[in-house]
Amino acid sequence: MSRRRSRISRLPIVGRLARPAGEDNEQSEDGVLANIGGEDAVEMEGLFPRLRHNEIALMFSGGVDSTATAVQLARSYHRVHLLTYSNGYGHYGFERTARRVRELNRRLDNRFVFHLVSTREYFDRMLVDSVHSDYRAYGSGFVWCMGCKLTMHLRSALYCLEKGLVFMSDGSNSDTSEMVEQSLLSLSLTRFFYEDHSIEFGAPVYNVSREESRRLIAEMGLRMGAQVMDRQVAIQPTCIAGELYYMPYLLLNKRVKHDEAQVGEFIRAKTALASSIIGESLNRRGWQLDELLKHRREQLASASWVEEVRGWQEE
Repeated sequence: MSRRRSRISRLPIVGRLARPAGEDNEQSEDGVLANIGGEDAVEMEGLFPRLRHNEIALMFSGGVDSTATAVQLARSYHRVHLLTYSNGYGHYGFERTARRVRELNRRLDNRFVFHLVSTREYFDRMLVDSVHSDYRAYGSGFVWCMGCKLTMHLRSALYCLEKGLVFMSDGSNSDTSEMVEQSLLSLSLTRFFYEDHSIEFGAPVYNVSREESRRLIAEMGLRMGAQVMDRQVAIQPTCIAGELYYMPYLLLNKRVKHDEAQVGEFIRAKTALASSIIGESLNRRGWQLDELLKHRREQLASASWVEEVRGWQEE
C-alpha cells in the first residue's frame, strides 16, 4: 500500500432525500445534510471497522464525468458510495445531484448510496481562515478551488476510514485538465495522500473522452441538461467562486495558467494539515489514527479479495 503508483486511472475506474438539500439545513454530527439509500451498519473488528469487500466511494456531482464514472464502477462493485459536498460558500443546486442518483438507482439495481455532506467546518480550517495569507504566498486564486477540492478529499478519506472502505475515486478527466484540481500533478499528489491513509485512489475516466461519456449517458436515457460549448449545464451543483475563476476559459477558451511548483507546495502543505485534522476527528471517536492505519494494513495484507478487485480494475 505504500508503493507510489503512476497510473492515475488505475481504478476501473434506493431511497429519497431525508430532508431538502441546502446550505441552511440542520445537519447530523458528522455533517450529513441528506442521504439516499439510508445508512448501513459498519461491521467492527475489535475497535475498528472491518474492511468492506467489493465497495467503493466516488466523489460525485452528477455531471458528465462523475456520472460516467458511477456507471463504470457499478459494473465492477456491488455498492458505490456517492459523496457530494457543500463548503457553505456559494454552492447551490444540490437537488440536481439527488435527481441523478435516483436515475442511476432505477437503471442500475440500486447499487448506489448517496450522502450530501457539509464541509464548511473543514474548509474554514483548510483555507478560509488563512485565505489572505495563502493568496499572498501563492499569488493566485487557484488556492480557493484547490483548497476546496483538498477539503473534499480530506472528508472522503475520513469517510473511507470510518466505513472500512479501501477504494476511493473521482471523475477527473484529461479534457478538463486546465482545472488545477484535475491536473496530473494534483491527482498524483492526491493519490499519495490517500496511500498514506491506506486508501487506493483513482480517476477511472481520466483518459475517456467526454464525447464517449456523453454517449454512454444518452444511451442509458439519463438527463443530459443543456449543452453550452463543451459543457452540460443544469445537471450538477454550481459553485459561484469556481465559475468566476474559470470564466476566461469557459467563455474565451483561454486557459488559466498555474505555476506547478506553487501548486505542488500548496498541496503538500494542505494535505499535511488535512492529515492532522483527520487525526483530530478520529480522536473524538476514541480512535488513534496510527492504530487504525496499522489495523487496516494488517487486514489488507491478509485479504485475498483485494487482489481480486485489483484484477477487475486492470481488465
